[in-house]
Amino acid sequence: MQIYKGFEAAKNGTQIPVFVSGRTMESRYNPQRDAENLCNSINEESFFLVLGIGSGLFISLLTQKFPHAKIIGLELYDEDINFLMQQELLQKLKTSPNICFSNLDNISDVLSQNYIPAKYGNLKIIEQRGWVNENSAYIETINKTLQKALGIISADYSVQAHFGKIWNSNILNNAKLAENSQTSFSKLIQGKTSKTAVIVAAGPTLDKTINIISVKSSRDNYFIISTDTAAHSLFKRDIIPDVIISIDGQSVSYNHFLQQNKKFKAKPVYAFDLCANTSAARHVIKSGFEVLFFTSGHPLAAAINSSSGSPLQTFFSGAGTVTITAVDFAVSAGFSKILILGADFAYSDGKAYTNGTYLDTLYNKTSSRITESEQTFSKLMFRTELKTISQNIKTTSVLEAYKLSLEKYMSQKNITFTKEDDIYNLNVNQKQIPPVETESSISLSTFMNKLKVSTPEESEVLLLPYIAWLRNNKTYKNLPYSNLVKLALDSIISYNI
Repeated sequence: MQIYKGFEAAKNGTQIPVFVSGRTMESRYNPQRDAENLCNSINEESFFLVLGIGSGLFISLLTQKFPHAKIIGLELYDEDINFLMQQELLQKLKTSPNICFSNLDNISDVLSQNYIPAKYGNLKIIEQRGWVNENSAYIETINKTLQKALGIISADYSVQAHFGKIWNSNILNNAKLAENSQTSFSKLIQGKTSKTAVIVAAGPTLDKTINIISVKSSRDNYFIISTDTAAHSLFKRDIIPDVIISIDGQSVSYNHFLQQNKKFKAKPVYAFDLCANTSAARHVIKSGFEVLFFTSGHPLAAAINSSSGSPLQTFFSGAGTVTITAVDFAVSAGFSKILILGADFAYSDGKAYTNGTYLDTLYNKTSSRITESEQTFSKLMFRTELKTISQNIKTTSVLEAYKLSLEKYMSQKNITFTKEDDIYNLNVNQKQIPPVETESSISLSTFMNKLKVSTPEESEVLLLPYIAWLRNNKTYKNLPYSNLVKLALDSIISYNI
């Protein structure tokens, strides 16, 4: 489809696009003046999304006024963009690294790839009146598309703004631990991948499905990968997982690891994301357990790993749920058959978690006749708005995002799956060959030396989550972006290794 049919010369000589309806995108009299008036109404640099590319006059003036601003011009269809590109001004604008054009179908991806709130601050949507009036029938669709895309970006930014500083600290400290306490991924999985990998999450339905791996006679058939929250529940049932995975950077996650059971001959290996709580990792190491550190997408962690020759494995964490990381661990290891237990992504029968997690111990300690533990669990569940799936099952937008992220991951990995009786059954149709481990090991000092001689453009990418935290902090939020980059860089370089 196409909404333009040609060009027409305005009275001042400017070539302006004409819609199929015969109306023009811009003024037939003085489009330059109208573009200037719209541009003059904008007083603050931002990330700009312009509805309607048109002749390019307005976008040209906007980039002259704010030369460092990022600008996306939106049209409904690719055919319209290609048609408008006949204009010499638009051909010139397209060569700018700060300007890109998108159709409506691609705008979500274009925004996610270009709009970085930590760097650009607020996003401002600018409506070119002629274009909006012509496409009034599409405005609701446009608004819904933008709201969904920006909602995902906003959620990700909120996480970065909350955890940015914690992640930086954890990454640096865990990298130091990894220099001396890294076990071998290939050794861990060697000879095991013919088994069925069982991912154990801590959803309420685990109480019903745990019997699959609780039968001791069948234990050798499974390679059990537990999330950190579910580990306590397994220990209490005398089930020792092969691996326990943690990606949570919060200090509260330390509670998962306080009561490690040493009476069993077999000991699990603990796999920690470099972003995970470093006190928990240090405690596990001191308790005599093997530790496997890995990365999951944080740019600083990836850079530290790369600077040492990439000795750490990289696993996917999706929307930020450890269940997906556990699945990717199994897929990366080369398992063809995978089961997932307790991945409810919902609250079932009025419960937030399976029985036996550390929360049971924590909440029961504060339980009394006036304030029972059930009330505390209810507060946990009702901290965000609940959505009803069925009479006994509720969920939230965050839990829905986790579920969608997992199922999207499986689709991209060519993994077919069914879910029956609260158990995901996965078949990996294209078995992966486990990556060959390098001979090198993590060296934090090597990374620091490279960072000190890197350019601002090279270093800022690594610092964006921490910059998000700075931008969200009232002490720093009004500082120029260049100052935020310097503060974030100084916080790493000053780290005592």
